[in-house]
Amino acid sequence: MEKLGELVLVNTLRLRRGEVTCVDIAGVRLVGGSGDGTLRLWRWSRDLGWIENTVSNRAHRYGVTGTRFAPSGILLASIGIDGTARIWCAREALVARNTLAAPDAAAARSILWVTSDKLVVGHDDGGIRVWMVRLGTLLAYVRAHEGALYALATLDNVALLLSACTEGVLKVFDFEDIVRHGTEGSTGPAPLLWEDGAHDLGVLCATQHLRYAATGGHDGRVRLWRVVGAGRERRVTADATLTGHTAAVTALHWVRDLLASASLDRTARLWDAKAAVCIRVLQAHSRYLTCIALATDIRFMITGSNDKSVCTWSLGNFSLQDHLDPACNPLVHFALGDLEGIGPVDDDITTNIEEVENNLACVSSVARCVVREPHAAAINSIAVSNQMIATACSDGHVRVFSYHEKDETLQLELELFVNSYPVLAVDFGANGALLLSGGLDGCARLWDVQSGCELAALPAASAARCGEGGGGVRDARVSPHRPPLLLLASDDGLAALWSIDPPCPDPIHVYLGLAEAALCCAWSEDGRVLVTGGEAGELHLLAPPPQPTLLCQQLYAHDLGVLSCDFAENFKNFESEDESSALLLATGGRDALVKLWWVTVNMDDARVEAGSVELACSLPAHGGAVQCVRWGRPRGGGEGELTLATGGADRWARVWRVSARGGRVRAQAAAAVPSGAAGGAPAVRLLGGGRRARLAVGSLSGELAVWRVPDVLDEALRDAEGAEPRFWSTAGVKRWLREYVTGPPGSSVSEEQETRLLDAASEAALTGAKLLDAPLAELLNCFGYGGESGEDSDEPEEVRERLLDEILWLRRDPLPYDLEDSAPHALRCPLTHAALREPARAADGFTYERQSILDWILAADTEEVQSPLSGRRLASALVEPNYGVRDQLRAFCGWRR
Repeated sequence: MEKLGELVLVNTLRLRRGEVTCVDIAGVRLVGGSGDGTLRLWRWSRDLGWIENTVSNRAHRYGVTGTRFAPSGILLASIGIDGTARIWCAREALVARNTLAAPDAAAARSILWVTSDKLVVGHDDGGIRVWMVRLGTLLAYVRAHEGALYALATLDNVALLLSACTEGVLKVFDFEDIVRHGTEGSTGPAPLLWEDGAHDLGVLCATQHLRYAATGGHDGRVRLWRVVGAGRERRVTADATLTGHTAAVTALHWVRDLLASASLDRTARLWDAKAAVCIRVLQAHSRYLTCIALATDIRFMITGSNDKSVCTWSLGNFSLQDHLDPACNPLVHFALGDLEGIGPVDDDITTNIEEVENNLACVSSVARCVVREPHAAAINSIAVSNQMIATACSDGHVRVFSYHEKDETLQLELELFVNSYPVLAVDFGANGALLLSGGLDGCARLWDVQSGCELAALPAASAARCGEGGGGVRDARVSPHRPPLLLLASDDGLAALWSIDPPCPDPIHVYLGLAEAALCCAWSEDGRVLVTGGEAGELHLLAPPPQPTLLCQQLYAHDLGVLSCDFAENFKNFESEDESSALLLATGGRDALVKLWWVTVNMDDARVEAGSVELACSLPAHGGAVQCVRWGRPRGGGEGELTLATGGADRWARVWRVSARGGRVRAQAAAAVPSGAAGGAPAVRLLGGGRRARLAVGSLSGELAVWRVPDVLDEALRDAEGAEPRFWSTAGVKRWLREYVTGPPGSSVSEEQETRLLDAASEAALTGAKLLDAPLAELLNCFGYGGESGEDSDEPEEVRERLLDEILWLRRDPLPYDLEDSAPHALRCPLTHAALREPARAADGFTYERQSILDWILAADTEEVQSPLSGRRLASALVEPNYGVRDQLRAFCGWRR
């Protein structure tokens, strides 16, 4: 370890209010969070020190509890007492990019970037949540601890996850097991290590370095843990214990062989981790320390305190006159290695804006608001048809907009004044030619969309012949029949069916049986059945005329009431050999749950003979009542995947990926957007699908917002090109085979041999974790090279040797510190200035670390992705391996298998 000089105070930042709760550094940027919910970004300026660049006063409600830069330093994550994690672009200023919000999540206390695309968050309830940042998808949720989870760390190249809580319990898991365990909030998989009393009175912090981790707790000790063994035989054991602090250890940070700790005893300590000895003690602040961070080159250290100050300390050779930005000549990184492949941006290429946006869309997977339309009153319901959006508002108006996808604008086409009472429901019919509205005036109205004329008024009081009627209309839906039937759900607990051809003064049928108000209703896409949901929590499955009848009822579908229901379009699950088929129904209720039901219908001579409703899946979807559920348009017919939008009283609207195969339904959160209003999001609808998917959200504040949501059905995004190899799925392994085994320049691998390798990877279900951990003989056997080299003359020796070489290159150890420090400029990423590991050329002709350039693209708006070095617009977001630079890197490392 290099000899440290005296610790000298270089710079002090003072906050006006709120204690400093967390800090982190990345190059010339310093970020700090405070107890008042504020997040600040500073940039280093020579002779001046840290200059405040951005202040986000409402980064989190209540307080910020943690913040971390991604490995690339381009993205930033923060967590708060509100239970959410927020993703920021931190290139020049703090710009919010995504919010990772789970329903009813407890306060978030610890945060950890696993890769630039995976984030782990620990919560007060002992829960561990793993998020896919690119999609905003919750990958895993387990309740691994009973105490608050303040400590998270990964070991051995992200193979293991260490977690520890305020009850002193420390556990180590196989990270893959955590991700595979699902999102149900169970106790999680069996840990590889479970130690009670790891720290007396509880654990408060953790950090990691390669195969080591350190934890600190209320007992004032710092404990080290190390990985022994490799591959499937790895395990974690306790190592040294560092003593010296006289009060609780609140923060730890480990860089190279230097470990820094902060404590309630108002001191910071530096430890030689190899020798397990304290080498410096710093009386840092007038009050206790809350956070600490070391520069990656160990030139300086940052401490934050309850005294509202952030201090920068030189570790021997750092002063205000120093630069933090390494000198970089961009031309050194241009046209390196391979002279073929993706070339630099040409002016004539960028003139095709639509092609540019399509290329960028393939990796732009963060939900972004593209248009906001204010209304005079709360929006209670939204209907969509093609590119038309209709809103039902509390000011008695129905408004119809046309959405222009190309320039992403809303144009008001029609404004209908219904009456002075709130309009609660709206629905399109006849392929957008008709519009049905209903409200608290106790009447539904049918409108001609083209002319805006009222075609019919349908009073709910007409149902009085079947009992006392006349309540307000809570929901109104148009059937798919020709001519269509109109279904009204009203406060009197009745569901009335009306016909418009021929028109009649009374409903053709009124369904009875709901104990209290009928709050919602829906038609199946083929019109064979309909459902109604009531205030008392019951759900009725009904048959329409000519033989209207009650087919089935669920008395306790939702506690405290069913608020919304909707059938999936063009989606059936055939489970038996008879004529019955199961439709998929979604319901939302005041119990904060979304429930998915299989609705089975038996037909006889085109008539419904019987039906049943069976619960398929129950989701804790929101932190409050689920006010609206609406299916999106499926990508294709039949069995497969589709999307569901939900709006809740917790002020969030969410998009879910739903798959159903073999009768089993699985739902996974794919995106979450804030409604920004007290009372929640009572109206949500999905427009389009795939890359063109949009989510319309209506709020009680009277704002209609249209969000661009990621293509949640695109599995290619689950294997981001620059992801850590350990998290490659089989698709990621096949990409690796094509790019580095069979496809490099000069490769003589035939198309037949490549197909055989790809098929072998699929048959063996090979993942990145298996490439890193499985015995080499087992891997070669999977690919059909089980014998020793040269034993089978039919197998091409070149393919076997190249395959073995690339597997070992994936498994290589990090560069020694002296070798990494001496890496030439051409072998460093121009974004991070760190030595390259996987060089890739972008469309601007420059070579970057693959994950870093992908982070750069993700952090930018789709319309504003520019080259980091040239400043010109990228014609494509795709990146390709730079084989020439990769060969130079291997030569610099002295790589020999």
